[in-house]
Amino acid sequence: MGTKFARAALGVAAAAFLAAGLGATDADAKQLRFVHAYPTASQHHKNVQWFTQEVTKRTDGDVTFQVFPSAQVMPINQELPAILSGQVSMTYSVAPIAASVEPLWGIFDLPFLFDIALDDTSHGRRFFDSEKGGGMLASAMEKRGFKLVSIAPTDYPSSFFLTKPEPVETMDGLHGLKLRSPGGRIGQLSGETFGYSPIAIAGVELVPALTQGVVDGGILPPIYTRDNKLPLKGLTVAPYNWPAVTPIIMSLAEFKSLPEKDQKVIMEVGAELSQKSLKIVEEQTTAAIKELEAGGAKVVYISEADLPAWREKAQPVWEAFVEMTGEDGKAMLDEAISLR
Repeated sequence: MGTKFARAALGVAAAAFLAAGLGATDADAKQLRFVHAYPTASQHHKNVQWFTQEVTKRTDGDVTFQVFPSAQVMPINQELPAILSGQVSMTYSVAPIAASVEPLWGIFDLPFLFDIALDDTSHGRRFFDSEKGGGMLASAMEKRGFKLVSIAPTDYPSSFFLTKPEPVETMDGLHGLKLRSPGGRIGQLSGETFGYSPIAIAGVELVPALTQGVVDGGILPPIYTRDNKLPLKGLTVAPYNWPAVTPIIMSLAEFKSLPEKDQKVIMEVGAELSQKSLKIVEEQTTAAIKELEAGGAKVVYISEADLPAWREKAQPVWEAFVEMTGEDGKAMLDEAISLR
């Protein structure tokens, strides 16, 4: 019954989506179809609501949106191809998915590259705003038919979160563990380098995988862990990698079809959302960790004194990223290091 109901609901949502597209006229051509995979209670959706409402307000209603949350229309890995095919206008994606069409996004998978503290995301902010950081990502996406509107993270970087109340405190503690990871070549190399087995598991399958012992834990962030009540009790907090970097990506063709004044509003609101989202992450991370501790989790931190050794261990992964992405990847890596 549950599966039939879910399929029926998806069918209704898809039918409504298609009807909305077929019913468009010149008079409402500026209505943009915004899809994303996150539930309506998530910070992702709250960010989308703020963004769309602000754009509509500041364009005096010239640009409006139909928002389809919760993967109603398609799974997250189909959103970017759907933008290129003209099915949808834009999405709120995630770095590992964006990396499937533009490998430079893999920079956020690099272990210990970004120096992000619990209450200070300024290293990320400087990189997003830099011409050789966010600027190079924007240029690369335009070459592929996309407009990068905003980089608006929704969580602190991920690290090693285990089901047992025995958190990882040394590199040796990772050896032999099976950990859910975002997947991709960088994720595989990271596991090989640090001695754990990375296993790609979809979000909807994560809780069963944790409770049934398919994996020992995951490379996960604290806010997501709290909000989804994941059964994790041994938490190592550190800026290991940052898959929760979530960009708003739009069809370049649709963006260019808008009047310049509306294009300007979209980019201004996107820039404001980037700053706003980072502030929310700073405010929520410590609170999330405290709530996880109150729920019985044991939490440890990789100290500032120990971080250089972890970064040194990660060098082969950084070098592999440069080999995969060439001069642009090296320029971005050097920029991230210089902005610390």
